[in-house]
Amino acid sequence: MRGESSPSIATEGTVASGLGRGAQFLAIEWVLRELRARIGLVPYPGTLNLRISSSVWASCYARRASFVKIDDPSAGGCPGYLQRVVLTANGQTYSSAYLILPERTMYKDVLEIIAADNLRQKLRLQDGDVVRVEEFQKE
Repeated sequence: MRGESSPSIATEGTVASGLGRGAQFLAIEWVLRELRARIGLVPYPGTLNLRISSSVWASCYARRASFVKIDDPSAGGCPGYLQRVVLTANGQTYSSAYLILPERTMYKDVLEIIAADNLRQKLRLQDGDVVRVEEFQKE
């Protein structure tokens, strides 16, 4: 975290179905443009929702300023923050996923994860499965 000594993300979450709002957010033109420009990602149109404790969520949210920020400069209303994470589930690892934290969200106990792939299919996930989430560490 840019010279500060705050803990990395390392937690487990339980797969949960969402309300489809992640897919709506990811379909917005400025979001797609920013994801391509900032991290080179063309996202699968949906998020993987992982239910976690509200204290873990609050810790991630408190660190959001150190994450990559996406924003629509013309609207200036609801930025999002991205942190690359590694997911482990069902004996498989996926290292090109991103935690996305919208500035405004209805969730206070769910991590939303995006990637180029359908993560449910890639990791063979169903509601109730446990996924390990760790902040990506550059070698």
